[in-house]
Amino acid sequence: MTGIATDTNAMSALTEEFDQDLAQARVLVVDDEPGMRNFLVKALRDHCAKVEACADTAEASSKLDQEVYDVIILDNIMPKQTGLDWLTEQKRIGLFADAILITAFADLETAIAAIRAGASDFLLKPFRSNQVLNALGHSLARSRLRRQNSILRYELEAGKDLLRHRDALIGSSDVIQDVRNAISRAAKTPAHVVIRGEPGSGKQIAARMLHSLSAQADKPFVWLQAFGMTEDTFQARLFGRVEDFSNGSVMGEDGILINAAGGTVFLEDVEMLTPACQNILTELLSTGRFRPLGAERSLRLDARVIASTTRPLQQAVEEGSFRADLYYLLNVGAINLAPLRERSEDVMELITFFGEKLSQQMGVKPPSLDPAMRRRFLAHSWPGNVMELRNTVERAMIVGRFQSPSDQRDENVETETLAAVEQRHILSVLEACGGNRAEAARRLGVARKTIDRKCQSWGL
Repeated sequence: MTGIATDTNAMSALTEEFDQDLAQARVLVVDDEPGMRNFLVKALRDHCAKVEACADTAEASSKLDQEVYDVIILDNIMPKQTGLDWLTEQKRIGLFADAILITAFADLETAIAAIRAGASDFLLKPFRSNQVLNALGHSLARSRLRRQNSILRYELEAGKDLLRHRDALIGSSDVIQDVRNAISRAAKTPAHVVIRGEPGSGKQIAARMLHSLSAQADKPFVWLQAFGMTEDTFQARLFGRVEDFSNGSVMGEDGILINAAGGTVFLEDVEMLTPACQNILTELLSTGRFRPLGAERSLRLDARVIASTTRPLQQAVEEGSFRADLYYLLNVGAINLAPLRERSEDVMELITFFGEKLSQQMGVKPPSLDPAMRRRFLAHSWPGNVMELRNTVERAMIVGRFQSPSDQRDENVETETLAAVEQRHILSVLEACGGNRAEAARRLGVARKTIDRKCQSWGL
């Protein structure tokens, strides 16, 4: 076969380097010569997730309108339209895949034209199977690194260090166990989810835990803060934009939905979206498609949306500040995170956990927590929830001792449960009695055994 050669041993060595990327790759081959098409399909199909072939650019354009591919392997010289002309045209209307150009001429003019058209690589005929796989593997690796850099940039711009929030929700209380069970159930489906909780209660951790337990765990997790987003910024961040090749003044940018393909998009504080941004999100979720800015081609939504909120979205709907249809589109699954004051039996476990983690990072041994301070910590309302507790432990490691937290209640904190009120009252009396359980029982008018049993359940 003209222009084709195989080398099984070399091919095997090369694919090991790019195994993971190749195994998930979706490739489109565009070539008018049947022999070349068959060769490329045969060389790729055992290594890639999906390989399709077209005989001309018109058929390829039609496929791109329906499917998303990671890489296009494109012949340059074809009867109706050259590969370079078609590639330039597709980049203008919206092409979101890398392209590898096949050419029989290695002159400088062709190379420059390929770069300008947006090709990531080109193969000179004749070539071997291992050369195709090598070019494809490098192209996929570059794309993966580009997506990872974009994801890290989003987090850095937002001032978020999500890398330190990868741990599962900590605690042994029935309350947090119910949350973990709800997350496990939600992870088994691809449905969109709303996580509600007060600031600092661990909504980001819950979202990451849900993602890590899902079938999409090996795919990207991309975070976006909804608060303060203008309509234009929200669209650009979500959808991305196509490069303007007419004058080169507008640089192309992959949006979050492209970078999170197959994974999860976490929208924090979704209740803070403006009406215009809510309209954009409603259309996205209802149609399942989106169009990058400047593009003429739309793409299929290929990511789960996890939204977080600090207040009940149903309440926002009733007040008219949140679209009812958007609420129902998002709220397929709902997870409620209890505030720390309602699971205070987890406080000591969290202090130990944060102490061990921060000790590794800071190289400082956590200070001890005496019984009196333990009572104060358990009696504290923790209006800042788990984040306040973490910061308290970090502050203790810096100054060398634990300091008594203030117990000023936040007016916006929701009503406590009866059990939390009871615990707070008993601990306050114990504190006033200097830890004397018999005297506390006398003042409360209950049996000493009752106080002992309560303290044991709270870890005292």
